[in-house]
Amino acid sequence: MTDLASLAAELLPGATWVAGERPGRPIAWVRVLRARVPAFDALEPGDLVVASASSLAVVAPGAADLRDLVAALAAVPVSGVLLVDTEPSAADALATAGVPAIRVERTDPIELERSVVGFIVAGGAELERQASLLEAELRRRALEGGGVAALVGAVSGFLGRALALEAGRGAALVVHAPPEAPRAAADAARYQAKASESAVALRVPLPPAAGPARALVVLGTEPVGELARVALPRVAGLLALELARDEAVHGAADRARQAEPMPSAGPPWVVLLARQREPGAEDDSEAARAGREEVRRQIRLLAPARRMALRGDADSVELRLVGAGGNEDVRRLAEQVGDRLSRTVAISRPFTAAADRPGAEAEARSTLEAALALDDPPRLAPADRLAIYRMLGALHRIPDGPRLARSVLEPLLDARPDVRRERLETLRALLAHGGVGEAAAALGVHRNTVAYRLRRIEAATGWRLADPELRLPLAVALGLVQDDQV
Repeated sequence: MTDLASLAAELLPGATWVAGERPGRPIAWVRVLRARVPAFDALEPGDLVVASASSLAVVAPGAADLRDLVAALAAVPVSGVLLVDTEPSAADALATAGVPAIRVERTDPIELERSVVGFIVAGGAELERQASLLEAELRRRALEGGGVAALVGAVSGFLGRALALEAGRGAALVVHAPPEAPRAAADAARYQAKASESAVALRVPLPPAAGPARALVVLGTEPVGELARVALPRVAGLLALELARDEAVHGAADRARQAEPMPSAGPPWVVLLARQREPGAEDDSEAARAGREEVRRQIRLLAPARRMALRGDADSVELRLVGAGGNEDVRRLAEQVGDRLSRTVAISRPFTAAADRPGAEAEARSTLEAALALDDPPRLAPADRLAIYRMLGALHRIPDGPRLARSVLEPLLDARPDVRRERLETLRALLAHGGVGEAAAALGVHRNTVAYRLRRIEAATGWRLADPELRLPLAVALGLVQDDQV
């Protein structure tokens, strides 16, 4: 059976011991300390306890309560405690009572329970699952443009070990030491000083496409756990792709310095980007191409060449523009382009060097993709709202999100279909625009009509719509539930 030391070494390499680093008794099962009394549905000898700062604040708010809780855990006895973002007092109390404990930073207790149970029941499968979660995180960071350093930092933090990306033996491209790992900084310094080959615990070659002799290296003298041996070969390919992408971007930037002159009214410039066509029989026809040529001719006439440059041609999937001018001028141009295309237009953040144009295009492309993933894409999608679009797009992937949203809105839906739709429309306008007058203008009705509807909603539901704690969950629920779903 697994004990706390094996669990820490194999599944939680980034965790730190805070009390009694020793094998201890085998782990029988996993129990989460709940923020209530009683704190456990059951607790038996050998159980591993997951305790978060929020649950301890409810169950043991004072020093005496904490001592009593720790004494009870020691008396069972439990196999150990996993502390999630807790204060030092909890670690001190466990150390005094002789209860083994490790600290895990920034982790959801329920997800931690799932991981530990998975490791106990099927260790290899859980390690593969953790490796797949790391892959997903690296893909997300790569799409956000974090670069190779951000990816190496994510792997380093995941393993709780100093890590290096080598261009050749001893020639490091990136070295990262997670601050929460006590020995990582010393391991990184020893490696960079080229003290000895013993500073390397594991070297995993990257695929040949990444370049000759490139490798991901775990630093330090301690042996690596099985999680590192499972995860690193899987992420090596992603790092190789990121290196290749970086080199391609730098090459494109170099070429951009000698090609495609920018509008002379800048800097600053921005990139405007929209979907021009969908490859397929309909958009590939001669008539469709002629239509796109006409739209592009109209767009060229929206601004002089010193303020706007149109890239690509009618066969391009995207319509790309580089615009120059103030914020209002750029926004007006984007609105006009959107009207001509009847499509969403993404706007990059301003840039001042011509070599930064490829990066601005990539930023606008990411923003466009995130905006188009929404149920109701905006006509204009500024790049500074990329995180907002991704957050809103991710709401639909919340487990049971639509069902929970309908439960939140249940008091609003107890009416005839036409009344339900009117209520949803009115509430959505209020939350989107902030005030009764603004909501009335958006709906095209008198403000007294909106005020009357809101009073009827409050009377029917018992809600107080001025309550800020209620407005946020209602806005999220309305984002998850569309009119045709109720």
